[in-house]
Amino acid sequence: MGAARRHPWAVGAAVALVLPLASCQNPPAAAPEEADGEAVTVLVDGPGDVVTEWSGEGDDFPDHPYIPEDVEISVAHPEFPGAEAFSTALHGHIDREVMDFRGASREPVGLEIAWEVVAAGEGVLGVRLVGTEEDLHGRRQTYATYWYDESTGHTGYATELLADDAALAELNDLVGEELADHPDVDPRGLLPVMRTYDSIGFNAAGDLVVEFDDGHLSPVVEGHPPDASPGRIAAVIDAERAGPLLSDLGERARSASLTEEPVLSVSEPDTALESAPVPPGVVTERGPDVDCTDPGVECVALTFDDGPVEATAHVLDILAEQEVTASFFLNGDPLLTRPWLARRIYAEGHELGNHNDLHESMTEEFTPEELPAQVAMVGAGIRRQTGYTVELFRPPFGATDDGVKAELARQELAEVMWTVDSEDWTGSDRDTVADRVVDLVEPDGVVLLHDPQPTTVAALPEIIERLREKGYVFVTASQAFAPEAGGTYPPDWDGSW
Repeated sequence: MGAARRHPWAVGAAVALVLPLASCQNPPAAAPEEADGEAVTVLVDGPGDVVTEWSGEGDDFPDHPYIPEDVEISVAHPEFPGAEAFSTALHGHIDREVMDFRGASREPVGLEIAWEVVAAGEGVLGVRLVGTEEDLHGRRQTYATYWYDESTGHTGYATELLADDAALAELNDLVGEELADHPDVDPRGLLPVMRTYDSIGFNAAGDLVVEFDDGHLSPVVEGHPPDASPGRIAAVIDAERAGPLLSDLGERARSASLTEEPVLSVSEPDTALESAPVPPGVVTERGPDVDCTDPGVECVALTFDDGPVEATAHVLDILAEQEVTASFFLNGDPLLTRPWLARRIYAEGHELGNHNDLHESMTEEFTPEELPAQVAMVGAGIRRQTGYTVELFRPPFGATDDGVKAELARQELAEVMWTVDSEDWTGSDRDTVADRVVDLVEPDGVVLLHDPQPTTVAALPEIIERLREKGYVFVTASQAFAPEAGGTYPPDWDGSW
Protein backbone atom coordinates (compact mmCIF):
# COMPACT_ATOMS: atom_id res chain seq x y z
CA MET A 1 0.00 0.00 0.00
CA GLY A 2 1.22 3.49 -0.75
CA ALA A 3 1.59 6.13 1.93
CA ALA A 4 -1.58 6.94 3.83
CA ARG A 5 -3.12 10.09 2.46
CA ARG A 6 -5.79 12.65 3.20
CA HIS A 7 -8.21 13.88 0.57
CA PRO A 8 -11.83 14.97 0.57
CA TRP A 9 -14.81 12.74 0.06
CA ALA A 10 -15.94 13.42 -3.44
CA VAL A 11 -19.50 14.60 -3.39
CA GLY A 12 -21.47 11.68 -4.82
CA ALA A 13 -22.33 12.19 -8.45
CA ALA A 14 -26.04 12.75 -8.91
CA VAL A 15 -27.75 9.93 -10.75
CA ALA A 16 -31.05 10.05 -12.56
CA LEU A 17 -33.96 8.12 -11.10
CA VAL A 18 -35.74 6.62 -14.10
CA LEU A 19 -39.39 6.50 -13.16
CA PRO A 20 -41.89 4.43 -15.10
CA LEU A 21 -43.93 7.49 -16.08
CA ALA A 22 -41.36 10.25 -15.87
CA SER A 23 -37.68 10.97 -16.36
CA CYS A 24 -35.20 13.37 -14.83
CA GLN A 25 -31.94 14.85 -15.99
CA ASN A 26 -28.83 15.06 -13.86
CA PRO A 27 -28.12 18.52 -12.45
CA PRO A 28 -24.70 19.99 -13.19
CA ALA A 29 -21.95 18.84 -10.86
CA ALA A 30 -21.07 21.20 -8.04
CA ALA A 31 -17.98 23.30 -8.54
CA PRO A 32 -15.07 22.29 -6.26
CA GLU A 33 -15.32 25.45 -4.18
CA GLU A 34 -19.01 24.71 -3.54
CA ALA A 35 -18.25 21.17 -2.39
CA ASP A 36 -15.39 21.98 0.00
CA GLY A 37 -17.59 22.57 3.02
CA GLU A 38 -19.16 19.14 2.57
CA ALA A 39 -15.83 17.31 2.09
CA VAL A 40 -14.74 14.77 4.69
CA THR A 41 -11.13 13.66 4.88
CA VAL A 42 -10.42 10.13 3.65
CA LEU A 43 -7.24 8.47 4.91
CA VAL A 44 -7.21 5.29 2.81
CA ASP A 45 -9.39 4.27 -0.11
CA GLY A 46 -8.04 0.86 -1.07
CA PRO A 47 -6.21 -2.22 0.20
CA GLY A 48 -2.44 -2.39 0.70
CA ASP A 49 0.24 -3.77 3.00
CA VAL A 50 -1.55 -2.82 6.22
CA VAL A 51 -5.22 -2.66 5.30
CA THR A 52 -6.45 -5.66 3.37
CA GLU A 53 -9.85 -6.26 1.80
CA TRP A 54 -12.57 -8.87 1.87
CA SER A 55 -14.67 -8.90 -1.28
CA GLY A 56 -17.66 -10.99 -2.22
CA GLU A 57 -20.45 -11.67 -4.67
CA GLY A 58 -24.01 -12.91 -4.50
CA ASP A 59 -23.02 -16.52 -3.88
CA ASP A 60 -21.42 -15.42 -0.62
CA PHE A 61 -24.88 -14.62 0.79
CA PRO A 62 -26.90 -17.82 0.22
CA ASP A 63 -29.15 -17.83 3.29
CA HIS A 64 -31.43 -14.85 2.61
CA PRO A 65 -35.21 -15.37 2.65
CA TYR A 66 -35.57 -14.14 -0.93
CA ILE A 67 -32.85 -14.28 -3.61
CA PRO A 68 -33.97 -12.90 -6.99
CA GLU A 69 -32.33 -14.25 -10.11
CA ASP A 70 -29.73 -12.47 -12.24
CA VAL A 71 -28.84 -9.78 -9.66
CA GLU A 72 -25.20 -8.71 -9.69
CA ILE A 73 -23.66 -8.32 -6.24
CA SER A 74 -20.15 -6.94 -5.74
CA VAL A 75 -19.29 -5.87 -2.20
CA ALA A 76 -16.17 -5.29 -0.12
CA HIS A 77 -15.00 -4.13 3.28
CA PRO A 78 -11.55 -3.44 4.78
CA GLU A 79 -9.75 -5.61 7.31
CA PHE A 80 -7.38 -4.11 9.88
CA PRO A 81 -4.65 -5.87 11.85
CA GLY A 82 -5.88 -6.47 15.40
CA ALA A 83 -9.50 -5.53 14.62
CA GLU A 84 -11.09 -8.84 13.70
CA ALA A 85 -14.26 -7.81 15.52
CA PHE A 86 -14.55 -4.78 13.24
CA SER A 87 -14.28 -6.95 10.13
CA THR A 88 -16.96 -9.28 11.49
CA ALA A 89 -19.28 -6.37 12.22
CA LEU A 90 -18.74 -4.76 8.81
CA HIS A 91 -19.44 -8.10 7.16
CA GLY A 92 -22.68 -8.38 9.11
CA HIS A 93 -23.79 -4.90 8.05
CA ILE A 94 -23.03 -5.65 4.40
CA ASP A 95 -24.90 -8.96 4.66
CA ARG A 96 -27.95 -7.05 5.90
CA GLU A 97 -27.67 -4.50 3.09
CA VAL A 98 -27.48 -7.21 0.44
CA MET A 99 -30.46 -9.02 1.96
CA ASP A 100 -32.58 -5.89 2.16
CA PHE A 101 -31.67 -4.72 -1.33
CA ARG A 102 -32.70 -8.11 -2.67
CA GLY A 103 -35.97 -8.01 -0.77
CA ALA A 104 -37.07 -4.38 -1.03
CA SER A 105 -36.19 -3.46 -4.62
CA ARG A 106 -38.47 -3.55 -7.61
CA GLU A 107 -36.78 -5.74 -10.25
CA PRO A 108 -33.29 -5.41 -8.75
CA VAL A 109 -30.39 -5.27 -11.19
CA GLY A 110 -27.26 -4.94 -9.07
CA LEU A 111 -25.59 -3.68 -5.91
CA GLU A 112 -21.99 -2.59 -5.37
CA ILE A 113 -20.50 -1.55 -2.02
CA ALA A 114 -17.10 0.14 -1.83
CA TRP A 115 -15.24 1.46 1.21
CA GLU A 116 -12.98 4.24 2.52
CA VAL A 117 -11.14 4.67 5.81
CA VAL A 118 -12.19 7.99 7.33
CA ALA A 119 -10.55 7.77 10.77
CA ALA A 120 -7.49 5.99 12.18
CA GLY A 121 -6.10 7.06 15.54
CA GLU A 122 -7.05 7.78 19.16
CA GLY A 123 -8.07 4.12 19.45
CA VAL A 124 -10.71 4.63 16.75
CA LEU A 125 -11.16 3.32 13.22
CA GLY A 126 -13.81 4.77 10.93
CA VAL A 127 -15.08 3.25 7.68
CA ARG A 128 -17.44 4.74 5.14
CA LEU A 129 -19.41 2.33 2.95
CA VAL A 130 -20.74 3.66 -0.35
CA GLY A 131 -23.41 1.62 -2.06
CA THR A 132 -24.45 1.95 -5.69
CA GLU A 133 -27.68 0.14 -6.44
CA GLU A 134 -29.82 -0.24 -9.53
CA ASP A 135 -33.35 -1.51 -10.02
CA LEU A 136 -36.50 -0.75 -12.02
CA HIS A 137 -36.42 2.86 -10.83
CA GLY A 138 -32.81 3.63 -11.78
CA ARG A 139 -29.50 4.05 -9.97
CA ARG A 140 -28.84 5.69 -6.62
CA GLN A 141 -26.16 5.79 -3.96
CA THR A 142 -26.29 5.07 -0.25
CA TYR A 143 -23.86 6.09 2.48
CA ALA A 144 -23.02 4.72 5.90
CA THR A 145 -20.20 5.16 8.40
CA TYR A 146 -19.18 2.69 11.12
CA TRP A 147 -16.83 3.38 14.02
CA TYR A 148 -14.63 0.88 15.86
CA ASP A 149 -13.55 1.48 19.47
CA GLU A 150 -10.27 -0.34 20.13
CA SER A 151 -10.75 -0.27 23.90
CA THR A 152 -13.91 -2.39 23.82
CA GLY A 153 -13.95 -4.05 20.40
CA HIS A 154 -17.35 -2.47 19.77
CA THR A 155 -18.44 -1.31 16.31
CA GLY A 156 -20.68 1.74 16.59
CA TYR A 157 -23.28 3.09 14.20
CA ALA A 158 -22.92 6.68 13.02
CA THR A 159 -25.33 7.94 15.68
CA GLU A 160 -23.00 6.61 18.39
CA LEU A 161 -20.77 9.59 17.65
CA LEU A 162 -23.48 11.47 19.55
CA ALA A 163 -23.98 11.47 23.30
CA ASP A 164 -27.59 10.28 23.44
CA ASP A 165 -31.06 10.57 21.93
CA ALA A 166 -31.35 14.18 23.06
CA ALA A 167 -28.16 15.02 21.18
CA LEU A 168 -29.52 13.31 18.07
CA ALA A 169 -32.77 15.28 18.37
CA GLU A 170 -30.77 18.50 18.64
CA LEU A 171 -28.64 17.53 15.65
CA ASN A 172 -31.83 16.82 13.72
CA ASP A 173 -33.00 20.36 14.48
CA LEU A 174 -29.66 21.83 13.38
CA VAL A 175 -29.72 19.84 10.14
CA GLY A 176 -33.28 21.05 9.58
CA GLU A 177 -32.07 24.65 9.88
CA GLU A 178 -29.21 24.01 7.44
CA LEU A 179 -31.49 22.41 4.84
CA ALA A 180 -34.57 24.58 5.39
CA ASP A 181 -34.28 26.29 2.02
CA HIS A 182 -32.95 23.33 0.05
CA PRO A 183 -35.19 22.90 -3.03
CA ASP A 184 -34.82 19.10 -3.06
CA VAL A 185 -35.58 18.46 0.61
CA ASP A 186 -38.94 17.66 2.17
CA PRO A 187 -38.38 18.58 5.86
CA ARG A 188 -40.88 15.92 6.94
CA GLY A 189 -38.27 13.32 6.03
CA LEU A 190 -35.90 14.56 8.73
CA LEU A 191 -36.59 12.34 11.73
CA PRO A 192 -34.17 11.46 14.54
CA VAL A 193 -33.91 7.74 13.75
CA MET A 194 -30.74 5.75 13.21
CA ARG A 195 -31.28 4.94 9.55
CA THR A 196 -31.82 8.59 8.63
CA TYR A 197 -28.44 9.38 10.21
CA ASP A 198 -26.54 6.47 8.64
CA SER A 199 -23.51 8.53 7.72
CA ILE A 200 -21.82 11.11 9.94
CA GLY A 201 -18.21 12.24 9.67
CA PHE A 202 -15.88 15.22 10.00
CA ASN A 203 -14.40 17.60 7.45
CA ALA A 204 -10.92 19.10 7.37
CA ALA A 205 -11.98 21.90 9.73
CA GLY A 206 -13.39 19.46 12.28
CA ASP A 207 -16.98 20.31 11.45
CA LEU A 208 -19.60 17.61 11.58
CA VAL A 209 -20.83 16.45 8.17
CA VAL A 210 -24.11 14.55 7.85
CA GLU A 211 -24.89 13.00 4.47
CA PHE A 212 -28.11 11.42 3.26
CA ASP A 213 -28.80 8.62 0.79
CA ASP A 214 -29.89 9.71 -2.66
CA GLY A 215 -33.62 10.47 -2.48
CA HIS A 216 -33.88 9.96 1.28
CA LEU A 217 -35.13 13.51 1.85
CA SER A 218 -36.83 14.05 -1.51
CA PRO A 219 -40.48 15.17 -1.67
CA VAL A 220 -43.21 12.64 -2.40
CA VAL A 221 -43.73 11.67 -6.04
CA GLU A 222 -47.21 10.17 -6.07
CA GLY A 223 -47.11 6.53 -7.12
CA HIS A 224 -43.30 6.39 -7.35
CA PRO A 225 -40.28 6.29 -5.05
CA PRO A 226 -38.91 9.71 -4.09
CA ASP A 227 -36.69 11.23 -6.79
CA ALA A 228 -33.03 10.26 -6.32
CA SER A 229 -31.68 12.54 -9.04
CA PRO A 230 -30.54 15.35 -6.68
CA GLY A 231 -27.89 12.86 -5.50
CA ARG A 232 -25.98 13.23 -2.26
CA ILE A 233 -27.32 15.89 0.10
CA ALA A 234 -25.19 16.92 3.06
CA ALA A 235 -25.48 19.29 6.01
CA VAL A 236 -22.44 20.76 7.73
CA ILE A 237 -22.63 21.67 11.42
CA ASP A 238 -19.67 23.76 12.55
CA ALA A 239 -17.38 22.30 15.20
CA GLU A 240 -18.43 24.76 17.91
CA ARG A 241 -22.11 23.85 17.62
CA ALA A 242 -21.49 20.14 17.10
CA GLY A 243 -18.93 19.70 19.88
CA PRO A 244 -21.36 19.58 22.83
CA LEU A 245 -23.39 16.87 21.07
CA LEU A 246 -20.53 14.38 20.74
CA SER A 247 -19.97 11.26 22.81
CA ASP A 248 -16.49 10.27 23.98
CA LEU A 249 -16.28 8.08 20.88
CA GLY A 250 -17.34 11.04 18.78
CA GLU A 251 -14.67 13.31 20.22
CA ARG A 252 -11.97 10.71 19.59
CA ALA A 253 -13.36 10.00 16.12
CA ARG A 254 -13.09 13.69 15.30
CA SER A 255 -9.40 13.69 16.24
CA ALA A 256 -8.82 10.43 14.40
CA SER A 257 -10.39 11.90 11.28
CA LEU A 258 -7.98 14.83 11.28
CA THR A 259 -4.76 12.98 12.07
CA GLU A 260 -1.70 13.44 9.85
CA GLU A 261 -0.34 10.02 10.93
CA PRO A 262 -3.06 7.35 10.66
CA VAL A 263 -2.76 4.35 12.97
CA LEU A 264 -4.15 1.46 10.93
CA SER A 265 -3.14 -1.40 13.24
CA VAL A 266 -4.78 -1.72 16.63
CA SER A 267 -4.51 -3.97 19.64
CA GLU A 268 -6.99 -6.63 20.53
CA PRO A 269 -9.36 -5.22 23.19
CA ASP A 270 -8.53 -6.03 26.80
CA THR A 271 -12.18 -6.31 27.74
CA ALA A 272 -15.35 -6.68 25.71
CA LEU A 273 -18.67 -5.04 26.40
CA GLU A 274 -21.13 -7.30 28.19
CA SER A 275 -23.81 -6.05 25.82
CA ALA A 276 -23.82 -3.60 22.95
CA PRO A 277 -25.23 -0.15 23.78
CA VAL A 278 -28.48 0.98 22.22
CA PRO A 279 -27.48 3.56 19.60
CA PRO A 280 -29.20 6.95 19.56
CA GLY A 281 -32.11 6.81 17.14
CA VAL A 282 -33.16 3.26 18.00
CA VAL A 283 -36.67 3.24 19.46
CA THR A 284 -36.95 0.44 22.01
CA GLU A 285 -40.23 1.36 23.70
CA ARG A 286 -43.38 0.54 21.74
CA GLY A 287 -46.51 0.71 23.85
CA PRO A 288 -47.15 1.55 27.50
CA ASP A 289 -45.50 -0.36 30.32
CA VAL A 290 -48.43 -2.66 31.11
CA ASP A 291 -48.99 -6.41 31.38
CA CYS A 292 -52.03 -7.43 29.38
CA THR A 293 -52.13 -10.79 31.22
CA ASP A 294 -52.87 -8.94 34.45
CA PRO A 295 -56.60 -9.47 35.13
CA GLY A 296 -56.78 -5.90 36.41
CA VAL A 297 -55.68 -4.46 33.05
CA GLU A 298 -57.98 -4.27 30.03
CA CYS A 299 -55.94 -3.88 26.86
CA VAL A 300 -57.00 -2.98 23.35
CA ALA A 301 -54.83 -2.62 20.25
CA LEU A 302 -55.74 -0.32 17.39
CA THR A 303 -54.21 -1.59 14.14
CA PHE A 304 -54.12 0.18 10.78
CA ASP A 305 -53.73 -1.59 7.42
CA ASP A 306 -52.88 -0.52 3.86
CA GLY A 307 -50.62 2.49 4.49
CA PRO A 308 -48.64 4.57 4.61
CA VAL A 309 -50.74 7.10 2.69
CA GLU A 310 -51.32 10.82 3.01
CA ALA A 311 -54.02 10.23 5.64
CA THR A 312 -51.54 8.27 7.80
CA ALA A 313 -50.02 11.57 8.89
CA HIS A 314 -53.43 12.69 10.19
CA VAL A 315 -53.86 9.40 12.05
CA LEU A 316 -50.43 9.90 13.65
CA ASP A 317 -51.39 13.45 14.64
CA ILE A 318 -54.50 12.13 16.42
CA LEU A 319 -52.58 9.36 18.16
CA ALA A 320 -49.93 11.81 19.33
CA GLU A 321 -52.53 14.24 20.66
CA GLN A 322 -54.32 11.41 22.49
CA GLU A 323 -51.06 9.75 23.66
CA VAL A 324 -52.07 6.43 22.12
CA THR A 325 -49.72 3.78 20.72
CA ALA A 326 -50.91 1.66 17.78
CA SER A 327 -49.70 -0.87 15.18
CA PHE A 328 -49.39 -0.18 11.44
CA PHE A 329 -49.31 -2.94 8.80
CA LEU A 330 -47.77 -1.54 5.61
CA ASN A 331 -47.91 -2.51 1.94
CA GLY A 332 -45.11 -2.31 -0.62
CA ASP A 333 -46.13 0.44 -3.03
CA PRO A 334 -47.25 2.90 -0.30
CA LEU A 335 -44.00 2.24 1.57
CA LEU A 336 -41.93 2.96 -1.54
CA THR A 337 -43.90 6.16 -2.18
CA ARG A 338 -43.86 7.58 1.36
CA PRO A 339 -40.90 6.04 3.20
CA TRP A 340 -40.72 9.08 5.49
CA LEU A 341 -44.04 8.07 7.04
CA ALA A 342 -42.61 4.67 7.98
CA ARG A 343 -39.81 6.55 9.71
CA ARG A 344 -42.32 8.76 11.50
CA ILE A 345 -44.39 5.77 12.66
CA TYR A 346 -41.21 4.26 14.08
CA ALA A 347 -39.89 7.49 15.58
CA GLU A 348 -43.14 8.08 17.46
CA GLY A 349 -43.00 4.69 19.14
CA HIS A 350 -45.64 2.78 17.20
CA GLU A 351 -45.32 -0.80 16.01
CA LEU A 352 -44.58 -1.57 12.36
CA GLY A 353 -45.92 -4.71 10.71
CA ASN A 354 -45.89 -6.33 7.28
CA HIS A 355 -49.12 -6.44 5.20
CA ASN A 356 -47.52 -8.10 2.15
CA ASP A 357 -45.98 -6.39 -0.86
CA LEU A 358 -49.01 -6.31 -3.18
CA HIS A 359 -52.40 -6.03 -1.51
CA GLU A 360 -53.80 -9.20 -3.06
CA SER A 361 -54.95 -12.53 -1.67
CA MET A 362 -51.92 -14.64 -0.88
CA THR A 363 -53.91 -17.86 -1.22
CA GLU A 364 -55.37 -17.05 -4.65
CA GLU A 365 -52.98 -14.72 -6.49
CA PHE A 366 -49.50 -16.13 -5.83
CA THR A 367 -47.77 -19.40 -6.49
CA PRO A 368 -45.64 -20.97 -3.75
CA GLU A 369 -42.56 -19.74 -5.63
CA GLU A 370 -43.85 -16.15 -5.48
CA LEU A 371 -44.59 -16.08 -1.75
CA PRO A 372 -41.01 -15.48 -0.53
CA ALA A 373 -40.73 -12.19 -2.44
CA GLN A 374 -44.19 -11.07 -1.37
CA VAL A 375 -43.42 -11.67 2.28
CA ALA A 376 -39.86 -10.29 2.25
CA MET A 377 -40.47 -6.93 0.56
CA VAL A 378 -42.09 -4.83 3.29
CA GLY A 379 -39.89 -6.10 6.10
CA ALA A 380 -36.76 -5.33 4.09
CA GLY A 381 -38.09 -1.90 3.14
CA ILE A 382 -38.95 -1.01 6.73
CA ARG A 383 -35.51 -2.08 7.94
CA ARG A 384 -33.86 0.07 5.25
CA GLN A 385 -35.81 3.09 6.48
CA THR A 386 -35.69 2.57 10.24
CA GLY A 387 -33.31 -0.23 11.20
CA TYR A 388 -36.24 -2.07 12.80
CA THR A 389 -36.79 -5.76 12.06
CA VAL A 390 -40.50 -6.47 11.64
CA GLU A 391 -41.91 -9.43 13.59
CA LEU A 392 -45.61 -9.34 12.63
CA PHE A 393 -47.38 -10.17 9.37
CA ARG A 394 -51.03 -9.68 8.48
CA PRO A 395 -52.14 -11.24 5.17
CA PRO A 396 -54.48 -9.08 3.07
CA PHE A 397 -58.14 -9.94 3.68
CA GLY A 398 -57.00 -12.38 6.37
CA ALA A 399 -56.54 -14.94 3.58
CA THR A 400 -54.14 -17.63 4.75
CA ASP A 401 -53.45 -21.34 4.45
CA ASP A 402 -50.77 -23.83 5.38
CA GLY A 403 -48.47 -22.66 2.57
CA VAL A 404 -48.65 -19.04 3.70
CA LYS A 405 -48.09 -20.02 7.32
CA ALA A 406 -45.05 -22.09 6.38
CA GLU A 407 -43.48 -19.18 4.50
CA LEU A 408 -44.12 -16.81 7.41
CA ALA A 409 -42.51 -19.28 9.79
CA ARG A 410 -39.50 -19.59 7.46
CA GLN A 411 -39.09 -15.81 7.55
CA GLU A 412 -39.55 -15.79 11.35
CA LEU A 413 -42.81 -13.85 11.37
CA ALA A 414 -45.94 -14.25 13.46
CA GLU A 415 -49.29 -14.12 11.66
CA VAL A 416 -51.49 -11.51 13.37
CA MET A 417 -55.16 -11.13 12.58
CA TRP A 418 -57.83 -9.26 14.60
CA THR A 419 -60.75 -9.76 16.96
CA VAL A 420 -62.87 -6.78 15.83
CA ASP A 421 -63.42 -5.72 12.22
CA SER A 422 -64.43 -2.05 12.22
CA GLU A 423 -65.86 -2.49 8.70
CA ASP A 424 -64.56 0.96 7.87
CA TRP A 425 -63.86 -0.39 4.39
CA THR A 426 -67.57 -0.97 3.64
CA GLY A 427 -68.53 2.70 3.26
CA SER A 428 -70.08 2.91 6.74
CA ASP A 429 -70.29 6.39 8.21
CA ARG A 430 -68.20 7.64 11.11
CA ASP A 431 -70.73 6.95 13.86
CA THR A 432 -71.44 3.42 12.61
CA VAL A 433 -67.72 2.58 12.61
CA ALA A 434 -67.20 4.02 16.09
CA ASP A 435 -70.28 2.24 17.51
CA ARG A 436 -69.22 -1.09 16.03
CA VAL A 437 -65.72 -0.91 17.48
CA VAL A 438 -66.83 0.19 20.95
CA ASP A 439 -69.67 -2.34 21.13
CA LEU A 440 -67.59 -5.33 20.05
CA VAL A 441 -64.28 -4.77 21.84
CA GLU A 442 -63.40 -7.11 24.67
CA PRO A 443 -60.23 -7.20 26.81
CA ASP A 444 -57.10 -7.97 24.77
CA GLY A 445 -59.03 -7.04 21.63
CA VAL A 446 -57.27 -6.16 18.38
CA VAL A 447 -59.22 -3.77 16.16
CA LEU A 448 -58.89 -3.79 12.37
CA LEU A 449 -58.85 -0.27 10.88
CA HIS A 450 -57.58 1.20 7.59
CA ASP A 451 -55.79 4.55 7.56
CA PRO A 452 -56.57 5.24 3.86
CA GLN A 453 -60.30 5.37 4.74
CA PRO A 454 -61.59 8.93 5.49
CA THR A 455 -64.21 7.41 7.80
CA THR A 456 -61.44 5.95 9.94
CA VAL A 457 -59.72 9.26 10.45
CA ALA A 458 -63.06 10.88 11.32
CA ALA A 459 -64.08 8.13 13.76
CA LEU A 460 -60.72 7.68 15.48
CA PRO A 461 -61.01 10.43 18.15
CA GLU A 462 -64.42 9.13 19.25
CA ILE A 463 -63.19 5.52 19.32
CA ILE A 464 -60.31 6.50 21.56
CA GLU A 465 -62.44 8.63 23.87
CA ARG A 466 -65.17 6.03 24.37
CA LEU A 467 -62.81 3.10 24.88
CA ARG A 468 -60.80 5.11 27.36
CA GLU A 469 -63.99 5.94 29.26
CA LYS A 470 -64.62 2.18 29.50
CA GLY A 471 -61.22 1.73 31.12
CA TYR A 472 -59.23 0.35 28.21
CA VAL A 473 -55.47 0.81 27.89
CA PHE A 474 -54.16 1.22 24.33
CA VAL A 475 -51.31 -1.16 23.47
CA THR A 476 -49.64 -2.65 20.40
CA ALA A 477 -50.76 -5.86 18.72
CA SER A 478 -47.70 -7.58 20.17
CA GLN A 479 -48.70 -6.58 23.68
CA ALA A 480 -52.26 -7.80 23.18
CA PHE A 481 -51.38 -11.16 21.60
CA ALA A 482 -47.79 -11.86 22.80
CA PRO A 483 -47.15 -13.57 19.44
CA GLU A 484 -44.26 -15.89 18.63
CA ALA A 485 -42.74 -16.47 15.20
CA GLY A 486 -44.54 -19.18 13.28
CA GLY A 487 -47.80 -18.82 15.20
CA THR A 488 -51.21 -17.40 14.25
CA TYR A 489 -53.02 -14.98 16.55
CA PRO A 490 -55.62 -15.23 17.87
CA PRO A 491 -54.78 -18.97 17.93
CA ASP A 492 -58.37 -19.95 17.14
CA TRP A 493 -58.58 -17.66 14.10
CA ASP A 494 -61.01 -19.02 11.55
CA GLY A 495 -61.77 -15.85 9.58
CA SER A 496 -65.15 -15.31 11.21
CA TRP A 497 -64.31 -12.50 13.60
